[in-house]
Amino acid sequence: MKTQDWLDFVKKHSDAKIFYINHLKLLTNMNEHSLKIALVRLNNKKLIKRICRGFYANPFNTPALEEISNQICQPSYISLESALYSWGILSQILQVLTCITTQLPRIFNTSFGTIEYHQLKKDYFWGFINKQGYFIAEPEKALLDYLYLRKNKRIKLDLSELNFDNINHKKLKSYAENLEICSLKAFIAH
Repeated sequence: MKTQDWLDFVKKHSDAKIFYINHLKLLTNMNEHSLKIALVRLNNKKLIKRICRGFYANPFNTPALEEISNQICQPSYISLESALYSWGILSQILQVLTCITTQLPRIFNTSFGTIEYHQLKKDYFWGFINKQGYFIAEPEKALLDYLYLRKNKRIKLDLSELNFDNINHKKLKSYAENLEICSLKAFIAH
């Protein structure tokens, strides 16, 4: 396909913010080698933006880093410091988007920013909502994920930086009981 054909193609599919190379192969009927060459050329011309290996942003409907995070690692949801910041519980400015997955932990350095995935057991993979096209932990679950994962990594928790005004304490207690984490139940009791 020529450059104008590609521009027409991505404009026609402007409802898709992110293109995955396997989907592009199906949509264009191109072989993988030719498609990869075309995508490198389009990226070099700044007509399409490579997100990370195998993923490309639609220039006519650019995705946010939060939307990208749910696409490049599935299943996943935004949690920990990033969700706490989004809900106004943590005021610290973040350099990395933190997410939860049931997959192995990973870090993706994308052209839109860095995404860090932390692993939780499937039994603990709940407590998130769809917010404007991406999944994010509810405030209470984000706090529990933060306490659980950071405690297990022996990172010192500075709870003085957290604003608990947006936390539903009844829901927090219920979620802690569902997680069956004794140390968190003791923290909530105080």
